[in-house]
Amino acid sequence: MTNEQIILPEIPQEHVPTPEEVNSVFKELIKKEYTEIRKLEDEKGLYILEVTVPGELEGELLEYAYMRKGRHPEGESSTDEIHVTYYKNNIPYGGTSAARCIEGQWKIL
Repeated sequence: MTNEQIILPEIPQEHVPTPEEVNSVFKELIKKEYTEIRKLEDEKGLYILEVTVPGELEGELLEYAYMRKGRHPEGESSTDEIHVTYYKNNIPYGGTSAARCIEGQWKIL
């Protein structure tokens, strides 16, 4: 029997954004008061956070929605991302990706 040590490669732990981190990105994107409308967590932490804010035009509402990378009962995302959807009189008329978390760093798009 030998005293050889086997060194296993370190498996990098996946970064899971915290609610505080996601709210910090929301504050950077929105720059005014917003209302939290839905927050869902599982054993890994936050996986959905949705907020709304009045738009610039009358009857306009903007919804910012964070979804953690992975498959969830409410949907699936290939990245940790914040998407914005524009509503006019409660009807969606557009949207885009607003921010993405890449290797633990948020990028405003």
